Amino acid sequence: MKHRILLIDDEAALLGTMRQILEKQGYDILTAQSGIEAMGILKREIESLSLVLTDLLMPGGFDGIDLMEAVHELDADIPVIVITAYGNVETAVKAMQKGAFNFLTKPVNYKVLLQQIEKAAETLSLREENKRLRREIESLQEDRYRIVHVSEKMRRLMESAAEVARTDDTALITGESGTGKELIARYILNESPRARRPFVAFNAAAVHPNLIESELFGFKKGAFTGADRNSPGYVGAAEGGTLFIDEIGEMPLALQPKLLRFMQEREYLPVGASTPVRSDVRVIAATNKDLEKEIVKERFRQDLYYRISRFTLRVPSLRERREDIPPLVKFFVDRFSAQYKKPSRQPDEATLARFIERDWPGNIRELEHAVARWVLTAGERPEPEEPVPGIDGAAAQTIYSFRLGERNMKEIEKEVIQATLRFTGGNKAKTAQLLDISERTIYRKMTGDEEL
Repeated sequence: MKHRILLIDDEAALLGTMRQILEKQGYDILTAQSGIEAMGILKREIESLSLVLTDLLMPGGFDGIDLMEAVHELDADIPVIVITAYGNVETAVKAMQKGAFNFLTKPVNYKVLLQQIEKAAETLSLREENKRLRREIESLQEDRYRIVHVSEKMRRLMESAAEVARTDDTALITGESGTGKELIARYILNESPRARRPFVAFNAAAVHPNLIESELFGFKKGAFTGADRNSPGYVGAAEGGTLFIDEIGEMPLALQPKLLRFMQEREYLPVGASTPVRSDVRVIAATNKDLEKEIVKERFRQDLYYRISRFTLRVPSLRERREDIPPLVKFFVDRFSAQYKKPSRQPDEATLARFIERDWPGNIRELEHAVARWVLTAGERPEPEEPVPGIDGAAAQTIYSFRLGERNMKEIEKEVIQATLRFTGGNKAKTAQLLDISERTIYRKMTGDEEL
């Protein structure tokens, strides 16, 4: 990369000398003899500049400090080196306190000048690399939450989700496990006025029932044994944004009235607190259960159901939208090829047909895992007619079968390992993975050496 530097000094001779020296070093140089002239160049060329080198004291009432502040307003990452007469070192130090990269004194030592410019260029390169990495991370995050679809059912769902996003009310997302209900919730947030505010996901099925209240609503120090600090809880962490309550059908019945009050009154009581806390949080809930049946079974409150189901979105299962499988497969292949540093090779027609034909009871989550395995093993299995791990369920089910009582356990274990080895073509690593045992265990079972 050829760095472009803006030199600013009212001494024409010094300006010309510096330009000549720096151009010989391969730098692209722009010059200005006043602050006003420099400002015009900055506004036109700021995106192409790598460094600004400016005299501290210049005529016209627009000095080096003013220029430095102007540069940083346009682009805070561009380094500014200040040049000053020896007697103004104290002023130069103040310039550094305001953000100057460094300062040089007159007469200029050109060896030191080149060293400082190289350091400034390295600093800028590091900052640019950090920016690039941040952009990559943001891009990966966007890909992670991207909703890949071409089906009419998903198109209608996305339109409905966009309409729900225009409101600020509670919404309920239903659908089988693995269909991507959280992705829909994130889409609603991103399309709503609360976009760029917190999105906090709470899984009611992943927390012990006795801990849900303190986890959700937070607690005060000393509220119970081990509460050695205040905790805002998931609700407090989501303040101003969106709280996504996954598996709301698993919420304990005793806690449901408190959740209902929180959504109706927009306030809640942390465990151990005596004063309610006001809250500005939108709630989006999700479930894979039929909540109306749960109401009949007296496991879910009817009033809470009415409150959360004002806007209900159902995410179709993958078998209901098979036309989305090819683009999903391509998306996951590209992602995992990059992640595993494998060549991005898409499945052939026969393999893709098997992806499409399978019912995928685990929906997109199961498909994602299957594609990840396929990407990992595709390089070792170039022949399309060979079985693809995680896809050909029928083949996997016929690896081995037996009747109880015919053999003892050691014999059964050995024959299962032998059958699996035949299935994997003798690949011990894949056999161990399929049987969830170590390769060392395979050796022990096959040789009968149980002491190893």
